[in-house]
Amino acid sequence: MRALWKLLIVLPATGWFWLPALPGQSATMPLEAPAQHILDRLKISTDLAHGLHPELRPFTRRDAVQIALAADSLAQQLSPLTQNDLHYLLDDNNEWLAAADSLKVRKTKKPLFGVFYRTPANLFEVNTPDFHLRVNPMLQVALGPEQDHASLVFLNQRGLEVRGDLDGRVYFYTNILETQARFPNYVNQWIESYQSVPGAGFYKKYNSTTFQVRNGYDFNLANAYIGARVTKHIDVQLGHGQHHIGNGYRSLWLSNVGNYTYFLKFNTRVWRLHYQNLFLELSPISTAVPRPPNTLLPKKYVAAHYLNFQASPNLAFGFFEATVFNRSRQFELQYLNPVILYRSVEGMIGSPDNVLLGFDGRWNFLRRFQLYGQLLIDEFLLSAVYKPEEKGWWGNKFGWQAGIKYINAFGLDHLDLQLEYNTVRPYTYSSFDSLNSYTHYNQPLAHPLWANFKEIVGIARYQPHPHWYFTARFLHARTGENPESENLGANPLLGNSSRVNDYGNITGQGIRTTINLFALEARWQLWHNLYLETCFLLRQKNSADTSRDLDTRYLTLGIRWNVWNRNRDF
Repeated sequence: MRALWKLLIVLPATGWFWLPALPGQSATMPLEAPAQHILDRLKISTDLAHGLHPELRPFTRRDAVQIALAADSLAQQLSPLTQNDLHYLLDDNNEWLAAADSLKVRKTKKPLFGVFYRTPANLFEVNTPDFHLRVNPMLQVALGPEQDHASLVFLNQRGLEVRGDLDGRVYFYTNILETQARFPNYVNQWIESYQSVPGAGFYKKYNSTTFQVRNGYDFNLANAYIGARVTKHIDVQLGHGQHHIGNGYRSLWLSNVGNYTYFLKFNTRVWRLHYQNLFLELSPISTAVPRPPNTLLPKKYVAAHYLNFQASPNLAFGFFEATVFNRSRQFELQYLNPVILYRSVEGMIGSPDNVLLGFDGRWNFLRRFQLYGQLLIDEFLLSAVYKPEEKGWWGNKFGWQAGIKYINAFGLDHLDLQLEYNTVRPYTYSSFDSLNSYTHYNQPLAHPLWANFKEIVGIARYQPHPHWYFTARFLHARTGENPESENLGANPLLGNSSRVNDYGNITGQGIRTTINLFALEARWQLWHNLYLETCFLLRQKNSADTSRDLDTRYLTLGIRWNVWNRNRDF
């Protein structure tokens, strides 16, 4: 953390951190919030979201309001459900609506005690010319039986969300969730294997006789940042959070499947370009991994940039580059150069840091469909593709993604379908130095299946009524797990110098494993962002080593308020 604070000392001298009194700063929406999918739908079905680059998430609240207001002007051409989507966006981000069109701010008829819930979306809010504040409670309780287990699947989260902006210069966001959970058996197995809770940091054991919970976990989730507009087109953020780059349900570059990271982020949006510079401070291991007493976790860093170019409102291409490095808690300042290829820096400083490259594309057509894809290159040798003596070279570490989205499928309003294919070669994301792997806190930064897999994901979303939502997800994956004491490329946490073979490596090698997962969710919205919901999940893991077979089946009922589910689909 100290290393990134040093950046804030260096940046003013370079002219990066000048803060003029310009309006337009905006906090972002949670990655899993409904607004993300609503904006994605509008991007595909209209030309109104021309300034939005959906590859870079989370989206800003300012974008949400601008797009909703533009779409609202076409109200007669939009279905009632789409108009309901626009009302949701405007209510959920009304601090920006107040500045743009105060007459469209919806008010509640009878605020609680005359102070709380003056508008449908916020428990408490302040609106002055120089200061906006939004405060909301966060709550989620879910409980249900798991097949062949006496203990219940259990989730209990309580927290608070606060966001605001000051003086038209600075904005801030924070939420914290205290969590107690008992996960289904496949997640517990993952925790035991990797000594970390997916999507969380420090944890401890938790048991409850009241809810019949044994072998549960207790942990906190904290997301907080402060941001400011550097110039009219450049925005900066510093804090703890998560990011997703790409149009897919999965990302092969950077996603929100792992623990929160400490970050410094610059977004530059000008003309048809969106350019993001992202600097992350990470932990190579979790606190559960044995280490000398009274010592801090070791540190490593990621410097990444992504450039997206919208050739037209419906066609876009992007380039991604990231490097992972550890310097005994010292940030490599040469990686601060925002417009250089990191391979060049790596050569100049004589360091074999772990560098990843990527390319992506998106095409929206017929106002119903989106084709998208990603290519990840960790390392690549062309001759190892066509020369027989070099085929299956371990260092050909790459992956790719292809997907399609179909909104209002078959003419049925708000039936949205998505089909996606992902594959990643063995040893991808790994490094000769295990501390330089593309991971954080013993968790992946990109895909939850790590490496050495092929996967198909299908998602169906249907909203037949403004308050009813249904989602079905299907996952079929073929992976190769590492045998005991052997490294066949499934786990990037292992240094790749321990590989078994130099040549003859294929995707899925090792202990052949098939995973099938089906999840069905239904929810009813009682109030803005307050849901009653149920979830059924069935997962089957079939392994060539039958001792690794595992079947999971559970059903939960719950209530959720201003909390957004993170699916553990792996």
